[in-house]
Amino acid sequence: MRSNLRPARVLSAIMLMVVVNVYVFANGAMTASKNALLGRLVTTSNRPILVNGGEAVTGSVILSGAQLATPASGSAIVQLANLGSVNIAPSSLVTVNFDATAVTVKVAAGDATVTTAEGVKGSVLDAAGNPRTVNPAAPAGGSAKNWGVAGVVVGSAAFIWAIIAWNKANDANDAAKAAQASAATLASQLAALRTCLAGQTTSPVKLCTSF
Repeated sequence: MRSNLRPARVLSAIMLMVVVNVYVFANGAMTASKNALLGRLVTTSNRPILVNGGEAVTGSVILSGAQLATPASGSAIVQLANLGSVNIAPSSLVTVNFDATAVTVKVAAGDATVTTAEGVKGSVLDAAGNPRTVNPAAPAGGSAKNWGVAGVVVGSAAFIWAIIAWNKANDANDAAKAAQASAATLASQLAALRTCLAGQTTSPVKLCTSF
């Protein structure tokens, strides 16, 4: 028996089924994405890094459990909305895990730091899963910040003493010039006095007032 269905009607029915399936799939994916926590990657100068073995640049989506490897020429940041951020140093290999209450970074190589929002726990683990120190140890005798402040203070004091010494040198130079000018004036006055006295050979005596 020949079918009464025309090819156009069959094609329309198939297209309708495809559209319905795509809509259902897309709707389910959108619902799932709303409930999922996502991170956003930011790289140095938009240079690519490796995320789960593939290249990724600024703007790439980072899911919990992702493994990130940075090159020697650049670092990376994973921004986690409402949770915090993960800073990954150059030449590092880390795995980032996060949920609504915690952000955990496991460092296999290199270094990374975690900054979290209030109420969110952040931790950095070593390759064996043990907690590691986030910030490097400070130099002996004080933190790097204190050393920087001390350097500024010492430099400022040296500059002030240099100004004082320069002013003293100028004062001494001015005093020497004043003494020389005074001596020259006195010598001129004495010479004028000798000239005046040498001319006192006639009477009446002339009063010497030129000096």
